[in-house]
Amino acid sequence: MSRTAVQVETEPLFSSTHAALVFAFNFSHQAYDRPVMNRMADGPKRSGKGLVGLDGAGQAGMIRAAVDALGREEAMVITARFAPRRDACECKRPCCSGWVPGREWRGAVDHLTEYVLRMALAGTVSHYRVRNGIVRRIFGEDVKLIDIAEVAGVNRDTVADHAKRIAKHLSGIEGRAMKAIDEKLYLDGIIER
Repeated sequence: MSRTAVQVETEPLFSSTHAALVFAFNFSHQAYDRPVMNRMADGPKRSGKGLVGLDGAGQAGMIRAAVDALGREEAMVITARFAPRRDACECKRPCCSGWVPGREWRGAVDHLTEYVLRMALAGTVSHYRVRNGIVRRIFGEDVKLIDIAEVAGVNRDTVADHAKRIAKHLSGIEGRAMKAIDEKLYLDGIIER
């Protein structure tokens, strides 16, 4: 008896790498699928990709695994770009106004702050607050270079020079990382082109 292989054509779930990464880094761990009885009571199924519950968690996990398979700095750059910058805080104290820096985002920014000292600013003396402020600025936080200079007590021309060097170095890493993750997600059938 012969066995024939059956190929199933599946359409990609995301229109772009950006959309896939936004989904993966923002997938809520509390997003559980609704009970079967509730889904049956809804009537006709709405259009959509159905990325909720375990399906969504699995898809987010596959995308995150692809990111983690990149080099350490490439994964950190993508994490800093796509992870939520803020997490809700339930402490009800006035210190955080209900929001704290996102754990993953902050970890990536902290890693990159130390990394740029060795790579982008090798051979220079650099204040931690300057590097950290610049990295936070590159990855979406509203920080002005003049404010970084004032807080760190450093000349604003020095901060501008550091910002230019760090931005150039991290931009190169981000470009390579996005190209690599785009290719991986396309070959895995997760995104379309």
